Amino acid sequence: IHAVASRSKGFGDVLARPRTAFAASLARHMKRHWLWLLLAAPLIAGLARLRFDADVLNLLPADVPAVRGLQWHQRHFANSRSLLITVRGDEPDTVATAARELATVLSAQTNLVESALWQPPWLEHPADAAENLAWLWLQRPPGELAALAARLTGDALTRHLADTREALATSLDPQELARASYDPLGFTQLPSAGPGGGFDQGNGVFVGDEGRFRVIHVEPANVAMSYREAATWLDSVRGQVSQTVGGEGPVKVAYTGGPAFLAEIATGMESDLRNSVLTTLAVIAVLFWLAHRSLRPLLCLLGALAVTLVGTLALGGLFFGTLNVVSAGFAAVLLGLAVDYGLVGYQEARAYPGEPLARLRR
Repeated sequence: IHAVASRSKGFGDVLARPRTAFAASLARHMKRHWLWLLLAAPLIAGLARLRFDADVLNLLPADVPAVRGLQWHQRHFANSRSLLITVRGDEPDTVATAARELATVLSAQTNLVESALWQPPWLEHPADAAENLAWLWLQRPPGELAALAARLTGDALTRHLADTREALATSLDPQELARASYDPLGFTQLPSAGPGGGFDQGNGVFVGDEGRFRVIHVEPANVAMSYREAATWLDSVRGQVSQTVGGEGPVKVAYTGGPAFLAEIATGMESDLRNSVLTTLAVIAVLFWLAHRSLRPLLCLLGALAVTLVGTLALGGLFFGTLNVVSAGFAAVLLGLAVDYGLVGYQEARAYPGEPLARLRR
């Protein structure tokens, strides 16, 4: 810089000329590529709006009634939002203690968990027994509700109370005596056919294998989690479980349910698709290098493929907002097709040096 400045009229003139040349070059470049500059704004907006959907059902045609019914069932009826934590061990008392401790610890984490149940709700929260009983009756067919109303009306009610008093006087069944004493009208005696056969049932949803296996139903605080949020949430829950029961001990803990499926399947698909795209680019780069041994066109080719991929995703986000991660997996296939045009174009440029790009493309 000192040598150049000493031979020039002034140091400022030396710096002014490059700035002027750069400005002129930039102006020519912007005039030539004004269309690309106009496209930059919507592409940036599309990338900001882009979301990935991990629901496999959304790949199916939405206008098919069976698909639409299954989606509604999963969204409003199936308990797909709950995380199921299974606790297995050799001693039923140890398993029960571990399940109770886990439910207590998770319930205290209100920023993570809405509720954590390790036994039927009417045992976990006795004050809610009336609401739970009403809900069980509402799930019965209309005819059974009509029979209940008829049993509690007029002479039928008198006969029912007389039968209950007779059962209290003569029965030797402790369970029947306890139930009739607290429920003489028989609200807890639901018909045995179908789901929800009785108010005293429901342990089978939480405990099995003679007490050596238990299930904790955990409701997330945020039920509308994305798959990335579900993976982070599941890691936090696992951390709380590890601190409570430890990694190695008398009980074994496992995870299943909607959030576990969402986190595992979606992150697995994302990893597979990312590896597929990167592997495709690596194979393209290796084959191009082996064939042409030229670095600059190789970098241009990979850059063009990257711009094509990012631009396509941005357009998808701009027009659709959400793309399914499985659909995005076809990017690896399309990259392999797009690179063919780049290779053909480069080969034509090598075969006909000096030809204009427009003619080479034609």
